[in-house]
Amino acid sequence: MQVIITAPSLDTKKNVSGVSSVVRFIIDNNPGRRYIHFELGRQDNERRGPRRLLSLTKALWEWKKLLSKNPEALVHYSFPLSAPSILRDPLFMWTAKRKGHRMVVHIHGGLFLNAERTPWLLRKILKWVFSWDVPFIVLSDKEREILMDKFSAKNVEILPNCVSIPEEDNYTYKEQRRHDGIIMGYLGRIEGNKGMRELLEACKRLKEEGVDFKLRFAGKEQKEGEFIPEYKNALGGNFEYVGLVSGKTKELFMRSLDIFIMPTYFEGLPMSLLECMSYAITPVVTPVGSIPTVVDSIDTTTRDTSGKYNLEAVTEGMDGVFIKKQDVRSIIDAVKLLYDNREMTRKLGLNARKRIIQEFSPNEYIEKLNSIYTKANLRK
Repeated sequence: MQVIITAPSLDTKKNVSGVSSVVRFIIDNNPGRRYIHFELGRQDNERRGPRRLLSLTKALWEWKKLLSKNPEALVHYSFPLSAPSILRDPLFMWTAKRKGHRMVVHIHGGLFLNAERTPWLLRKILKWVFSWDVPFIVLSDKEREILMDKFSAKNVEILPNCVSIPEEDNYTYKEQRRHDGIIMGYLGRIEGNKGMRELLEACKRLKEEGVDFKLRFAGKEQKEGEFIPEYKNALGGNFEYVGLVSGKTKELFMRSLDIFIMPTYFEGLPMSLLECMSYAITPVVTPVGSIPTVVDSIDTTTRDTSGKYNLEAVTEGMDGVFIKKQDVRSIIDAVKLLYDNREMTRKLGLNARKRIIQEFSPNEYIEKLNSIYTKANLRK
């Protein structure tokens, strides 16, 4: 079966998009399908403006040409619910429908999936799209309920994101390391709605309080120079920016971490979170989007009579720590808790990896995806 699949650039040197990560995983792990990648979406640091409008016009022309050249191909359309995508993507999807292509629409989070208020125009567009008789893929039961309640979607399939799982010797927790403190890491696009302001303020206070930590960033800034210089100036030797990572450099980056920290405002189910959990890294994250379907937080208020955390309260299913959205104090408290309780940090990380192995099997993911393709092909 031919499948035309859309995503921004799959080149990790040009793009750190979560959509691109998902699409790379699908192409690499589903050899029974012949994928044709159609590049659609901004590259990192690409600005909007007249040139961007011109490139979209060209992209629509190329899209029509590709559809005509491959009339039997199934379309796997990646659709994040952000304002630019909602205004752009329905035209591309409708073009495929008009040409008679079977289609699967893959929802990839976005502000207007969970937003309390959706502007009238965007809401009208989304209700129109979700009225189509095509399968819509979402990441969790929660997202399915949202689409059904807010936009009256009917044909919704649940397929959580998935990652390749590293071998045991690539993740083993290191009992001895050169850095005696705790090493935190962030992997992905560096932008304000990922909680970068709150994280910086929290780290400044942790430094002032004498907490021995290192914060490592991997990824690319949405707007060059917006955060990295400020982190370097404020944190000095407590901060390191390693740039874009892939392959061996990405593996080494993740192997160096104790904590994956992401105080994001909104999210779907981040590939970076799943990847880090597969390396037995303890997640410290906001419980937004579909994150609570994979992270089961400890109760941070549990203490013994001396004020220490009761390690026995960490059960097998617990694998991370939730922090409040846009709350600096919450980040500080979570980091200090894990800093003071290294055995707990280790246990949570191992539980995180165990959850990924048990619940996010690549083989099961591809099997479910192919069954959705079959359903789409059976629809008129």
